Amino acid sequence: MTTDRVTPLLRGALLPTLAVAVLAIAASTVLAGVRGLTGALLGAVVVITFSGGGLLALRAVRQMYPEVVLLVAVGSYFLRVAIFGVLLALVGSLDGVDEIVNRMATALTVLACVVAWLAGELRTFVRMRVPLYDLDERPARAESAPTTPSDGAS
Repeated sequence: MTTDRVTPLLRGALLPTLAVAVLAIAASTVLAGVRGLTGALLGAVVVITFSGGGLLALRAVRQMYPEVVLLVAVGSYFLRVAIFGVLLALVGSLDGVDEIVNRMATALTVLACVVAWLAGELRTFVRMRVPLYDLDERPARAESAPTTPSDGAS
């Protein structure tokens, strides 16, 4: 029986991030006007989308072998960083982007939301009390393989 350990992490990270995002959007709107609003909103959406995407990818493969889960975790992280880099280069090269988005509001919101996401995820993980290893859970193919004492002994 595999327990879903990803959904609590997603919920535990999303709630504080949304709270920080709302505060950052409100502060940016007051301090920088509409440009601050769009910048902070863009930053919050990017963090929630990219961070949530990684956990959703892990949720899709949570019942597979640990090697597959690790491959998906590293692969999704690499893909998210590559997509983020391309988007950053694309937005940075656009003319007139500073007339729509306040870059400082975007950057500060991204930083605040990432810290909130990581803190929420870490807090939830610690409270879940996941054991380091579980000897009762075995992969299905290992249970069906017959074991004999003479295997490998000649």
